[in-house]
Amino acid sequence: MARIPGTEVQRLKDEIAAQRLVEAAGVELRKTGKDFAGRCPFHDDATASLIVTPAKNLWHCSGCQCGGGPIDWVIKLKGVSFRQAVELLKNDSALAAESLSSGEPVKRTSVRVLAPPVTLDADDRALLVQVVDYYHQTLKQSPEALA
Repeated sequence: MARIPGTEVQRLKDEIAAQRLVEAAGVELRKTGKDFAGRCPFHDDATASLIVTPAKNLWHCSGCQCGGGPIDWVIKLKGVSFRQAVELLKNDSALAAESLSSGEPVKRTSVRVLAPPVTLDADDRALLVQVVDYYHQTLKQSPEALA
């Protein structure tokens, strides 16, 4: 699986407003100085412990001690991996901001489980041969490595 370029990740962090994602998830934010405060949807929150800082495009909850940027919000909201969150934001940022109150369970993953590249109960010599063969095959499929 190819690595997500850092420029792509940075572009998403710069272009997608964390405040908009939080509001689209159904969190009512109110202005408190330069920041916005609201009730965190990830735990039973009686007070506004979720703080969104638009100047830095970050969010943080002092109640459940989680936070981050737009990608981190999607990871936490949807229960997906970093790669899946990036793909959701690249394809449709509105999709990533669906409300938690939709009634559907949080989606955990849609990635199929792959067989391990090595036999875990093999002896040391057989295991080493399998590892070398795996990396050899992987190398042959990578144009960057072949160059």
